[in-house]
Amino acid sequence: MTTTVNGYFGAKILSPNTGIVLNNEMDDFSMPMKNVSKDVPPPAPANFIVPGKRPLSSMSPTIALKNGEVKAVVGASGGAMIIAATSEVLLNHFVKGLDPFSSLVPNVVYYENWTTVSGDHFELSADIRAALRSKGHVLQGLAGGTICQFILSDTYEHSGRNNDSGKLVAVSDPRKGGFPAGF
Repeated sequence: MTTTVNGYFGAKILSPNTGIVLNNEMDDFSMPMKNVSKDVPPPAPANFIVPGKRPLSSMSPTIALKNGEVKAVVGASGGAMIIAATSEVLLNHFVKGLDPFSSLVPNVVYYENWTTVSGDHFELSADIRAALRSKGHVLQGLAGGTICQFILSDTYEHSGRNNDSGKLVAVSDPRKGGFPAGF
C-alpha cells in the first residue's frame, strides 16, 4: 500500500483519535499563479481549488487477478510518474517475464543524483555514465522520481518454471528507505 502525505509530516497535524499524520492534499491542487517550469506541466483549470472539491490524483494502486485469484499488487509514489511506473512494473513482470525485483527497474536510463531522508546518497558512478554515453545512450539526471512497491503471489510462472508454493513475494524499492514486512 502506498499513501500520500505530500511532504514530510503532511499537513503537520496528527489525528487525536488515530495517531495518523494527516495528509496535505491541498498541495495536489493546481494554482493559477503558480510558477511553471519545463519539468512541471502548466496549471490545469480543471484542478483549481474550489470549495468542497477533491484534487485530481494520479494514484493507481492495482490488483491483478487471474481466474479470481490475486496474482500481484502494485502501487507507486512519484506524482506525475505514478501511472507509468505502475504500468511498467506489471508489463515488465507479466509481459517481459522479469523477476519481481527486476520488474521495478525502469527501461529508460535516467541516472539519480539525490540524497534520501535517511542520508543515503544515490548516484550512478561517473565511469558508468561515461561508458553508457560512449555507447550512444542519452542520460538524464533525476533527483528522486517514482518509487514502487510490488507484491506478487508466487504461484506464477516465470521463465518456464511454475512456482506454486502459495507464498507472497514482496519487493520494495530501496530508495524509499522502507522494506517489505508481513505476517
